[in-house]
Amino acid sequence: MVVLGQRVQVGDFYAVVKYMGPVTGTDGEWLGVEWEDEGRGKHDGSYRDVKYFEAKPLHGSFVRSHKLNPGLSFSEVLRQRYADVTGVGDEMSIVNKDNSKTNVELVGLSDADINRAAQLTNLVMREQSIISVGDDSFIEEKCVNAENMDMSLNLFHDINTILQILHLMPKLRSVHLKGNVLLNKDVSDVEQPHPYLERIYLAGTGLSWGEFCKLAEHFPNIHEVYISGSTLNICDTPAHILQQMTVLDVQHSDIVNWSTLNDVSALPNLHTLILSNNSISSIQISPGQFSKLEALSLDNNKLNDWSSVAELRKLPLLKTLRIRLNPLITGPGLDMRLLVVAMLPAVKKLNGTPISDNERLQADIFYLKHFATDYYKGESDFHIMHTRYKELVVEYGEPDTGMPKIKSIKDNSIIVKILKPDGKEFEKKLLKTTLVKHLHLIVQRQCKILPKNQKLYLIDPSNDKIHLDDPTRDLAYFNIDHDCTVHVET
Repeated sequence: MVVLGQRVQVGDFYAVVKYMGPVTGTDGEWLGVEWEDEGRGKHDGSYRDVKYFEAKPLHGSFVRSHKLNPGLSFSEVLRQRYADVTGVGDEMSIVNKDNSKTNVELVGLSDADINRAAQLTNLVMREQSIISVGDDSFIEEKCVNAENMDMSLNLFHDINTILQILHLMPKLRSVHLKGNVLLNKDVSDVEQPHPYLERIYLAGTGLSWGEFCKLAEHFPNIHEVYISGSTLNICDTPAHILQQMTVLDVQHSDIVNWSTLNDVSALPNLHTLILSNNSISSIQISPGQFSKLEALSLDNNKLNDWSSVAELRKLPLLKTLRIRLNPLITGPGLDMRLLVVAMLPAVKKLNGTPISDNERLQADIFYLKHFATDYYKGESDFHIMHTRYKELVVEYGEPDTGMPKIKSIKDNSIIVKILKPDGKEFEKKLLKTTLVKHLHLIVQRQCKILPKNQKLYLIDPSNDKIHLDDPTRDLAYFNIDHDCTVHVET
């Protein structure tokens, strides 16, 4: 029997039932459906100026119930997709889908080897119109060694039907359930927990966090949870569940407040948290929260304050971060990346790209100059937001706030001689306002020596050796003028 909200199949296409009843000017009962494929429908749930149900434009249609695929049982699909394998001794026959048999000669295999060969370990049951369980004993026999299963985009609408199938596979470790539109989400009580299931994908099932927590009681060994696509309020997580969880993906879940994560922040093994495509605008991390977190994704949220980035320094093990497409990250992409790199010195990979030692040096210097004006204002909240700035001032010195005014580029240009470690010399035309950090990059290109391995010195007229040790200073600061020679040492 079809019910409102159920996912159904008509021909090769899928839809969700949004209306059941009469349509003015026609006979009999109709089902109003919203198709999953754009353009499959003819309207938005309206017919002759009457609104029967809500659907996206060109996603709505009316169909008769007899057009629906009634669905199949899991055991039926299992028989169709994975033919029976039988055999004894040195011969085995494979029963094909058309019931014909193919004999296979097995040389040197024992009966035990043949029995193992007859068992399934990886099941692909995706988009097979499965709606029920079927023959329990057949499933138990054929799936006794099943470890991974994709059961996405079927017609299940009762979570307990899915649970019944999973419990028939005692060695199952991973299951994909994406896109099964569940109507009955009242999870049954646990009689016998599943001992091995480690990974579960629940995107698009409509489970709330509380319903998922009830489901998780069946799987005490769960390690990875992917439950994106629901409106989740991740509060009131029972303390006795998810103790083994290492990965949590809750993107596209309408999460607004960081504080809703307080319960999961205490989980002892959580090292990867995916919060992309939510609506988090600020971050405040309390002592001890997410103590094991190594990877965090915050792409496409609403972070709008650098203090939220600074808060991430409180995550002691954070090494991998994604933070693109936030209001805070505006302006030239390279500049924003350098600022985040400078603020989070422990992070090793940002937005999917590793951070090199040379990039970190550039980031530190850029960060000093970018916020120099705010630093000199001396406002009390500056160092609350920029907790690392004092460290960089100690390491690199007080930042400059700008460049001196000059009459023309010609008046400000000089020819500098640069002496390589091998004794060879080259000349470079530069501006007096060229920063030492940029001189390091010129030397890197000419000498193939990383800036961190370079030492630059100026020999003044009295033969004193002046170390160009402040990357944030310009050449004029060190009195470098025409025909001066800069020595490169390693």
